[in-house]
Amino acid sequence: MSEVDALFRLLNAAPPRSAEIVKRVTLAGTGFPALAALYGVDEARARVLVFRALLDVQSGGSRRVPDQREPVEVEAMTRADAPSTGEGAEVRRLWASLVEHREGLTALLDKAAAEFAASPDRDRDEWLRRLAIVLVLALTAYFWWREQTRPLPPPQKRPATAPVNK
Repeated sequence: MSEVDALFRLLNAAPPRSAEIVKRVTLAGTGFPALAALYGVDEARARVLVFRALLDVQSGGSRRVPDQREPVEVEAMTRADAPSTGEGAEVRRLWASLVEHREGLTALLDKAAAEFAASPDRDRDEWLRRLAIVLVLALTAYFWWREQTRPLPPPQKRPATAPVNK
């Protein structure tokens, strides 16, 4: 199995949000300022977002709890002259590998997307999605109708209170 195939499987096994962030940064070449504007955060937080997404892709979707070393690791990810140890260096190697095999990965991803678009699975997914929407609308209409046709409760007499004499 080639490295491109291994990277393709790694991206496909990753959670969708993390995989999309990694694809934007490494394959599409979106810079940190553009990514920060897209997600509505400042550039430092965009770097942390990319770092966490790369770790998520690298770990296959297992969740990682951020710790106090994260700013150092984010700095190691973005600097080429950073030390070659730690999570930041591992993420940097993954990033470099994805950028190095950009064309092959893009071709494989496009091919997989075209195959899914032409597959009966996509048609089934579309019909199930439409069915779910119709079901939600039908249930909403039923419960609205049931609430509208419910008889009003009988009026209750207010207790009479005697006037207070002062």
